[in-house]
Amino acid sequence: MIHPNSPYKRIWDLFVFICITYFAIEVPLRLVFPHKLSAGVTHFERGIQVIFGIDLLLNFFTAILKDRLLIQNKKIVAKTYLKSWFLIDFLSAFPFDLFGGFFFQYFGVTDSLKILRLLRSVRVFELFKSLRMLALGADSEDRFKLLDVINPMTFRLIFFVYWTSLFAHWVACGWIHLSPEFLPDKDITTRYIRSLYWSVTTLTTIGYGDITPTTNRQTIYTMGVMILGVGIYGYVIGNISTLLSNLDISRVTFQEKLNTINSFIKYKKLPPHLANRIRSYYINLWENKHGIDEKEIWDQLPSGIKIDVSMFLHNHLISVVPFFKHAPEELKREVVLELKPAYYMKGDVIFREGDVPHNMYFLSKGHVEVIKEKSGELLATLNSGSFFGEMSLIDDSLRTATIKAGSYCDVYTLSRDAFTEILKHHPSFAGHIQKIAAERKKHQTSFEQKD
Repeated sequence: MIHPNSPYKRIWDLFVFICITYFAIEVPLRLVFPHKLSAGVTHFERGIQVIFGIDLLLNFFTAILKDRLLIQNKKIVAKTYLKSWFLIDFLSAFPFDLFGGFFFQYFGVTDSLKILRLLRSVRVFELFKSLRMLALGADSEDRFKLLDVINPMTFRLIFFVYWTSLFAHWVACGWIHLSPEFLPDKDITTRYIRSLYWSVTTLTTIGYGDITPTTNRQTIYTMGVMILGVGIYGYVIGNISTLLSNLDISRVTFQEKLNTINSFIKYKKLPPHLANRIRSYYINLWENKHGIDEKEIWDQLPSGIKIDVSMFLHNHLISVVPFFKHAPEELKREVVLELKPAYYMKGDVIFREGDVPHNMYFLSKGHVEVIKEKSGELLATLNSGSFFGEMSLIDDSLRTATIKAGSYCDVYTLSRDAFTEILKHHPSFAGHIQKIAAERKKHQTSFEQKD
């Protein structure tokens, strides 16, 4: 059975979609502007009908997704297809023109049967729906990949523009069919363009009045198009306003938060230097995080996904720490799960010399300065990918230097309490940590004695 989300099936669906679009445009034009086809065009259209026939057969061998379950049972697939799209696919693929004499003799119709090919255009809804489901999470390893290429709202707008344009084309062809006296002295191209102009102005409820109905049939047809036009106009306005409001929803949310912060600052009458620090914090948070609340997303993820994402994001941070290099993989997975995000502005003191240690820090973005508190001497500058305060996890000694943020810093912290709990599950590694702590204390004692 063919997987419905396989790349080859998607390419084939796209190819069928192009063929459907061709017939959706060509058939109405053929009906209102009868003309003899060249041999090349005839063979081309026969080839498209063959493609429709192949697609009909492939649908019997394509697994279906139902409630996110992949069904590959041939009998169930065939039964489902026969109850849904089979009749439409069969009528659009059947070569009625090859049996024109038979249908004319018994039914009195020939070329008008070509309009049955338009039934196939209904399948475009299914194609757009399947692509949208693939983007929003179908049963495929490539799910969500479409979101990297196209925004769902943009996808929705493209779908709407496609169908609106196609419908305007059909309405224009209907006007030509009802108005044989419409610009009879003009060529086919001019008549079609003017009819399409009437179609667009009527559907958009503009209606300049330069082209008006003159017969009862034209009047009734125009009223029907006007009613449809009102619905389409309302749908357009609603969709465009929704699209614009959701185009950058994170920025709108950030602006609302900034307005709330400004109100808080005025209400509490904070001094300018504090107010500016608060505003700078949120502005930097926006510029670096784009308004994403990492903690909120994190809390909603199931533990299995959370661990895998944590390993992907933070494994490189903990792997540079000497005593984590040879740690078992299970311990690393527990460690990355305990990392908590924190943010510091330029000039913020992360911790001071002599403070009681509680956390180890992993620097994801920005740089920090290591300063000797008494002398003010700059000992070092640590950049992205560095770590500091690691000894707080293995001994009780106080901080030996002051760490100050040299720019906006995006860091992750590992608390001593969390690390102690993790070591309880890994007694062998806990013994290794104890040895490191003992060696460090021994080294520190000998260093102090020399002084």
